[in-house]
Amino acid sequence: MDKAGYAERLRLAFSKYDFGESDFKKIIFWGMGATAQAWWDDMTQAGLIPQYIVDVKKAHTEVKGYSLIAPEEITDAGDYMIVVMSTNPYVYQDIAAQISAMKLEPKLVCPCSAVYYWIYRERLINMLYALEDEASLNSLTALIEARVNGELLEENVINRKQYFPFYCFSRWNEKEVYVDAGAFVGDTLEQFLFEKFGTFEAYYAFEPLRKNYRALKYRVERLEKEWGAENKIICVNSGLDKAAGEQKMSCAFPVGAMIQNTADKREMETISVTSIDAYFADKRITTIKADIEGKETDMLMGAENSIKKWKPNMAISIYHKPSDLFKIFELIASYKMDYKFSLRCHAASGGDTVLYTY
Repeated sequence: MDKAGYAERLRLAFSKYDFGESDFKKIIFWGMGATAQAWWDDMTQAGLIPQYIVDVKKAHTEVKGYSLIAPEEITDAGDYMIVVMSTNPYVYQDIAAQISAMKLEPKLVCPCSAVYYWIYRERLINMLYALEDEASLNSLTALIEARVNGELLEENVINRKQYFPFYCFSRWNEKEVYVDAGAFVGDTLEQFLFEKFGTFEAYYAFEPLRKNYRALKYRVERLEKEWGAENKIICVNSGLDKAAGEQKMSCAFPVGAMIQNTADKREMETISVTSIDAYFADKRITTIKADIEGKETDMLMGAENSIKKWKPNMAISIYHKPSDLFKIFELIASYKMDYKFSLRCHAASGGDTVLYTY
């Protein structure tokens, strides 16, 4: 299928919904968990502003200036569109079934992905036309289809070689200088060593959270001995952003973290951040990998000079915030470095979706 065919397939996926301006005036958000927190700014900037927020566990607490309500407190659902604030298909399906069982009968129930990406569908189609290979075209289209329908991706779409799906990312290169933004506990590092068979010049592992950083250092000590890589793996207890400074970050060790941008910064860890341009200055880099909890755009802004000077290959996570899916592509394209773009989905939920430039 050619690009025009995939573009038509995308349009067909969006045709399931026919939102009108009036639909966006009466919205109920269902759920105020991690997805709602991460998506809040993008959703509201798109004009998706709820009149009520429903949350079973947090009912009668104050969040984002709203007093959250319990499901049984909804009295006029027939006038509203209910937007389920989760990208987990199982959660969406459970909530949709709950709404049906309660006989609330709203105008519409849909996943947050469906309504958000419907608004920006033309930007997604524009991105699709820039993708290099048919697997990328199919991956983006299948991802949107799954998100719009609140379903999992089919197994044949999922790529199991995250960060190393192409030869140019895994080939041996004695001059490789790899920047790992969001090194976590060294999982990508260990995979890198196997892919490269220990052949590289330097590996910079940036991890801002103290607990993760301690685990990373422990792993590096082992890997240096196993691979004879002493003095080649540089661990940096810092995050990467558009400028140097400090931020607040929560840690859900060992599976994730969240940048805190709100005024409520209690029980948060203070982390230091720097930029790629500041840290590396005139140092050569060959590859940038980033999975940094929604700060990828800021990191790329702080790496503009390095990208324009060295044109590194890049593997950038584009799934933390809904706008990441197309805005990160648009930002890199604006640097006019004649990159080729590919996309791969590495998890059935649509998480771990990565944009590759080379």
